[in-house]
Amino acid sequence: MSAKFESGVSAYVHGVALVEVYFPVDSKGTDYCNCEQCYYFRDSSRSCALNHETIAFPGRYVGNSCPLIRVTDSQYADLQDLIIKIMEENDK
Repeated sequence: MSAKFESGVSAYVHGVALVEVYFPVDSKGTDYCNCEQCYYFRDSSRSCALNHETIAFPGRYVGNSCPLIRVTDSQYADLQDLIIKIMEENDK
């Protein structure tokens, strides 16, 4: 059953999703960080499944509205620790 909200909405609850994408790096150290290498790129529509942006040159660039944030290995480890902490707090 869908809510009707006849008297309006007083607040919103925040929901956050974390997605991971692994972009390949060749033996020379060249990374291939572009939409074509992304799990969320829909080849049939040449668009992003995360933000629905149409990508002009998916093999060369990342879309202007790409929600992915490039992180270093140490930032990634810190992020994992933060996520674990938040999940533990939500379980209380």
